[in-house]
Amino acid sequence: SRITLPNTITSIGECSFLGCSSLTSITLPSNLTTLSNKILYSCTSLTSITIPNKKKKIGENAFYNCSSLKSVTIPNSVTSIGSQAFYNCDNITSLIIGNKVETIGSNAFYDCDNLTSVTIPDSVTSICDGAFYDCDGLTSVVIGNGVTSIGSYAFKDCGYLASVTMGSGVTSIAYEAFRNCDRLTSVVIPDSVTSIGDYAFYDCDGLTSVVIGDSVTSIGDYAFYSCSSLTSVEIPDSVTTIGSSAFYY
Repeated sequence: SRITLPNTITSIGECSFLGCSSLTSITLPSNLTTLSNKILYSCTSLTSITIPNKKKKIGENAFYNCSSLKSVTIPNSVTSIGSQAFYNCDNITSLIIGNKVETIGSNAFYDCDNLTSVTIPDSVTSICDGAFYDCDGLTSVVIGNGVTSIGSYAFKDCGYLASVTMGSGVTSIAYEAFRNCDRLTSVVIPDSVTSIGDYAFYDCDGLTSVVIGDSVTSIGDYAFYSCSSLTSVEIPDSVTTIGSSAFYY
């Protein structure tokens, strides 16, 4: 079924279309500024969505488990993507993030298994915990220069991730951020980074080389544990602490 909403509508409450499992298409009013929490939660037949340019926020769980959704373009008007906004949208193959987005919420794209590449624009300052956790098909990530923190589990269990480019603004890589990224072969940690969290690259067993930027002061416990293919590591003079079993394998 399809729904077209008139442009006279300026507000739609939470959970308005929750569980509409036969809904395949919806045209949203152009005057909406917020996509409310759970607005299209578990609309499992929804194949596409056009987010009008006036939207500023995508709410928590807005498209949770919209498992037929194939492509998402987040317009330049949007400044935040809520927690679990596209959780388990496992058929998304194309994602374009607009250049005004500042925050990607926790678990925002968790388990989007068919997503193959992500470019995070310079406007983003924070990639929250688990943002791209368990995106099995993800092979390439480019992180913009505005990002300062990569949250815990942000790219954990992205088993096919082979390439990560970190921007020049990243200061911290949190707990288990890239754990179990088996296909990752090399990592260059920029000079802006000061800390590498516990378990950050744990069990990245395809990793052969690591270059650590010259502002890093601490390498956390088990940070590169079980990276059994690692043959080259450059540790700068700035490092004062190397945690327990940091390079153990």
